Amino acid sequence: MNNPKEKINKDIMISGLGHYQLSRKRKQIMMYSFLTALMITLVGLAVFGGYVIMTAKKEEPAVFVAPPPTKKYEPRILEHKVKVQKKQRSSSRPSVIPRMTAMKKTSINLPEIKADPKTLHTTFQPKFKAVTGKGMGAGLGTGYGTHGFGSGVSSVNFFGLKAKGEKIAILVDVSVSMVEEEKGGVSGYLRVKQRIEDVIDALSPGSLFTVIAFADAAESMTPKMIIANEKYKNDAKMFIRPFNVNGNWGLTSGNIESENFGDLRAVGGTTRLDLALTGAFAQGADTIMIISDGIPRVEKALTPQQMEAYQNKRQQWFDNNQGAVDSWNQARAAAPAGDAQKVWIPPVKASSGPPKEGQQPTKAREGYWETVHVGGFNRPRPTPPPAPNAGYWTLADFVKYLGLMYDKEYKPKGVDEPVIFCIGYQIESDGGSFLKGLASQYHGQYRSVRQIR
Repeated sequence: MNNPKEKINKDIMISGLGHYQLSRKRKQIMMYSFLTALMITLVGLAVFGGYVIMTAKKEEPAVFVAPPPTKKYEPRILEHKVKVQKKQRSSSRPSVIPRMTAMKKTSINLPEIKADPKTLHTTFQPKFKAVTGKGMGAGLGTGYGTHGFGSGVSSVNFFGLKAKGEKIAILVDVSVSMVEEEKGGVSGYLRVKQRIEDVIDALSPGSLFTVIAFADAAESMTPKMIIANEKYKNDAKMFIRPFNVNGNWGLTSGNIESENFGDLRAVGGTTRLDLALTGAFAQGADTIMIISDGIPRVEKALTPQQMEAYQNKRQQWFDNNQGAVDSWNQARAAAPAGDAQKVWIPPVKASSGPPKEGQQPTKAREGYWETVHVGGFNRPRPTPPPAPNAGYWTLADFVKYLGLMYDKEYKPKGVDEPVIFCIGYQIESDGGSFLKGLASQYHGQYRSVRQIR
């Protein structure tokens, strides 16, 4: 049987000192748990913070680059694209305000750049004076141009004259006078054509060109400028070679017509340089090279006042001579036809050489019999006075005409007038003075050539 005192002591231990000891152990366990959790938290923060710091150090800093201002040029055709790009990299570039751009996103606010565009210069643009230049640019009308770096500029030796241009027209006189014996004949003219072929070969592959032949008419190789590649250069040589050889003397018909500018109108003539220049201006040439042996004989059209005066004179003649005309008509109707006879018309051989200036070459023809009437009425018929000759164009007329051509073809595009170079091939003084004046008017040069070797 348990002792009541021992039971009381045991109850005291549970409710007093024992409870205190048990509470202290619990507090120690809670303290250890809290410290352990704190240590784990600190270690975690240390690891995570270190990772964040290391990651931030590895990130590439934002780099700001001012891109160079570039000037793009549209290449003429695909085959010259590489040349154009190379020239773009080495060409002078315009001054612009540089812009800063970030290669990757950043939260940094960039400061505003304040600069005067009139005084700011980039490091890759040298200072230079503004100059004017001829070129195929955009100007140029067709959009093929290469203004600025000159890959389309041709430098050629035109019978001793140094000429440059991006759109070149070569005008060649193919009149029969170019092959006269005193001028070297056919062989001498062959040397002229060979020198023209040398000029064609010297054209830069980036330039444009055309070849126009002229005599009593004018024929252009193509209706528009063509690129100076090997194919078209060969085509140009083939175009010029057949002129003034056996069976093909001079030129009497072509594909270029004169412009009608009112009173300033051409109605015919020989050495039709006006037609050749019309073709060159219509194709937008910036450099024109001419070789000819004589002054152009371009017949003027009568002015309205001159035509009216002639019609009045013609009518007055009919009024005064109507009786004579009627008498002739009656006599012609009453006259016998004459005796019919057969006449042998002998054959004709073709000309073996070039005809004289203004004459047509003789074509071969077989002989034949023809019936003719011998005797009969032979009195000449009264005729009214012929129309007056309005004369030929002067240099002033040419300049006026080309000025109107410039207003039509160049001025709307904002393009300067072309430069004209002239060669007088064994030319007389009047023709030489004309070509020299034409070249001077259009800021070119003139040279007289007596012999070509």
